[in-house]
Amino acid sequence: MPARKGIHLNLANSLTLFRMASAPVLMVLLLLDSGPPGLAGDWGKVAALFLTLIAGITDVYDGIIARRSNTVSTFGKFCDPVADKLMVTALFVVFVELGRMPAWIVVLMLFREFAVLGLRLLLSGSGMVMTPTKWAKHKTIFQVSAAVAVQIPLVLQVLTFSDVVSVPWVSMIYYAQIADYTTYVALVFTLVSGVEYFWLYWRHLE
Repeated sequence: MPARKGIHLNLANSLTLFRMASAPVLMVLLLLDSGPPGLAGDWGKVAALFLTLIAGITDVYDGIIARRSNTVSTFGKFCDPVADKLMVTALFVVFVELGRMPAWIVVLMLFREFAVLGLRLLLSGSGMVMTPTKWAKHKTIFQVSAAVAVQIPLVLQVLTFSDVVSVPWVSMIYYAQIADYTTYVALVFTLVSGVEYFWLYWRHLE
């Protein structure tokens, strides 16, 4: 009897699919204003922060699980970075909508992501799978860190307006500045890792 073909839904691949599915959920949570006045009672943003943290943790462990359980697959190699792109892109686009991130930064990041994805597809046509470089791995870490950093002031505002905690506005400004710096670092790693991919794999194109 021939072996059954298709995607094997092991734990590592399930975590990758979880990150893909989290992208639209995060958009809804961040954009759904659940309680006037202002941000009072807008608990979707609080839930979005925790979901971002959980999804970011799965990004660290799905690869480790795949290697230790000897379940590394072509699906995982291809879709793991795609899942990261979907989640981060969804978050950054929403941040622009919320006025929390400059549009030009997101445009540059999207340009890099689509360019690398195109390169990945071209190489896959030749039977070659791109593996993440060190710069790319750090890029993902800083992108998720920036996504978390941007959401922290939003969550603190929700908790302050809802009288759960009392956070001085000076601290809000401080956290917002940290988010800005983290975003710029993520942008640098994003662009440099994109250049690195083309430097390493361009000569393999037919």
